[in-house]
Amino acid sequence: MQEKYLVFTGRPNAGKSSLVKELTGLNIVTGKHAGTTRKVKKYPLSDGLVFVDLPGLGKMVGVSKQFEEKVNEQIIEFLENNAKDIILAVAVLDISTFLEVTWRLEKKGIMSVDVEMVKFLASNLGEFPLVAANKIDKTNKKELQANLNDFMYRISDGDPTKVKDNVFPISAKKGTGIGELKSVIHTKLVEKGYKTPFKVQSNEK
Repeated sequence: MQEKYLVFTGRPNAGKSSLVKELTGLNIVTGKHAGTTRKVKKYPLSDGLVFVDLPGLGKMVGVSKQFEEKVNEQIIEFLENNAKDIILAVAVLDISTFLEVTWRLEKKGIMSVDVEMVKFLASNLGEFPLVAANKIDKTNKKELQANLNDFMYRISDGDPTKVKDNVFPISAKKGTGIGELKSVIHTKLVEKGYKTPFKVQSNEK
């Protein structure tokens, strides 16, 4: 049977591995430093469905530029080569610093990696990914809304209504919003003929 994939991706230190641990209960290695996950890691789930934890796309701490570029190429190659077998993709970002980081990059003429990845997934997979807007506990409501509005405007090319049902403000650390995201992942997998790889929680922490 051809493997099918549930893929999680995001920049280093977006809290991706912590979210996966919270969602699935899988023993994912987490760390305080950006770039804890440095290889494509596969975890068999059920019925030929494999969970894939991708390394963080972007700048990594404590490695050479050459190694960083090699990891980034590995991520893109996996997504391009396996696009037809990816059942569902979840992009994770640190929403608390989105505007700050994006504006800083734009001054250097660089596009946001978070925006670029979401658009890349949508283009390659033929459908919009789910987005886990993580670390909502790190900012206040006004700043959070400004970050979310700007992010959704950018990933939707100016029409946030197209993507609002795919973006989930969460805190992996506090457990906020995890129940809703898990429920949507479950529903989408079942719609595509796969058993949910983890139990759906009706109550959030």
